[in-house]
Amino acid sequence: MNRPLPLLLIFLLALSLKSSAQYSWDNVGTGMNSPVRTLAADSANNILYAGGIFTQAGGFPAVDIAKWNGTYWAPLGSGIISGASVSSLLVDGSDLIAGGTFTNIGGVLSKNIARWDGSAWSSLGAGLENAGTASVNALAIYNNELYAGGVFNNSGGTPLNFIAKWNGSNWAPLGSGTNGTVNSLCVYNNELYAGGTFTNAGGVPVNNIAKWNGTSWSDPAGGVSYTGATTVSTMKRYASFLYVGGTFTNAGGTPVKHIAKWDGASWSDVGGGAGYTGATTVSTMLHFNSSLIVGGTFDSLGTTSANFIGAWDGTAWTPLDNGMNNSVLGLASLGDTLYAGGLFTYADPGITTFIAQWTPSSSTSIVTSMLQVEGTEYIVYPNPVEEHLYIKANKSADNGNSRTFILYDLLGSVVMETAAVTTGVDFNRELICKGLYVYRIIDEKGNIINQGKLAFR
Repeated sequence: MNRPLPLLLIFLLALSLKSSAQYSWDNVGTGMNSPVRTLAADSANNILYAGGIFTQAGGFPAVDIAKWNGTYWAPLGSGIISGASVSSLLVDGSDLIAGGTFTNIGGVLSKNIARWDGSAWSSLGAGLENAGTASVNALAIYNNELYAGGVFNNSGGTPLNFIAKWNGSNWAPLGSGTNGTVNSLCVYNNELYAGGTFTNAGGVPVNNIAKWNGTSWSDPAGGVSYTGATTVSTMKRYASFLYVGGTFTNAGGTPVKHIAKWDGASWSDVGGGAGYTGATTVSTMLHFNSSLIVGGTFDSLGTTSANFIGAWDGTAWTPLDNGMNNSVLGLASLGDTLYAGGLFTYADPGITTFIAQWTPSSSTSIVTSMLQVEGTEYIVYPNPVEEHLYIKANKSADNGNSRTFILYDLLGSVVMETAAVTTGVDFNRELICKGLYVYRIIDEKGNIINQGKLAFR
């Protein structure tokens, strides 16, 4: 039974989230000496990766890519040759995938994409290239394969148009690809969405965004557009919607301001969107705790002043303190710490250089505790959840009866529903974003057996 959560419970959970800790901006070591373009977090090993166009991290040599262990910055091998950059990062199991504009990383010939295994760099086949300057702007895992998007047209002579997939041995095209740059990739409703600056995907007319079902391309209800230069810069799944950000002002015929949400059938506005006195764009998004964090080039979100970064809770916008003094280009989180990177050199109240962290002033975290509202027949663990989720039945539980496990977001929408079996809960981790959720275990009559909070990292 997909019964929604009571509004009172949602309110109390949201209130506990907001009141459990106050946040403020602070330095991440001594930061970088040039802009940070992208961030990625390895939660299993508590490591933050940063990529960009810098040559120093924490005062030490680190060319374009570095890692932060909570205490100090360190390079990843010898980094990238001078004059190149890193624009996309993806943690893939215990490895890191890096994409950008480079031909050599750690002394290894690698055309714009490479893999770091924790000790050394390796190339991914013939890489991704074209006759001019190529770049890998976006990375995603879909159906257990690595996908890359950017500006490229071949891999070792194999034609590829702006998007490709890696099967472990070589790069392959996605039909005829797109006719322009791909800047963002995101999995939503078991399909891969590609966003960027293009008007055709696999021969299908589209507007800067298209979806791939593993076989063919299709248009998501007219996509997004603008009277001037249009691009999709970022996409993120949050509260059962796909959120899309960029430079557009129209989504499927609906007026929007640089950010819109897609429910799988139609587009809608997100609280009035983002505004700025100059060129406005939403560049990056992250599901952090119960909110969608949005960064870019803007000074307002809806009617709220927000300097280059803010949070959306599904209903309203909130600034993150006084924000930054310049654009935010990348976001990541480790536990209850949010990291932002970009062009800024100041984040109130801490002085920073191109990267900052937003951390709770209290060490108490609600995401590490369970809220058992009703019953103790079953224990759901671990909490927080990394990759696997299990249910343990106490001796008093009647294991002969049918039990259903339901996961809700904090808006009360069902994220997942499956049989509650003690051998583990079957779910697709790729479809569940990082953040706080509520679960229920119900019997065949819809009675609540257990209910509590779960954090996914």
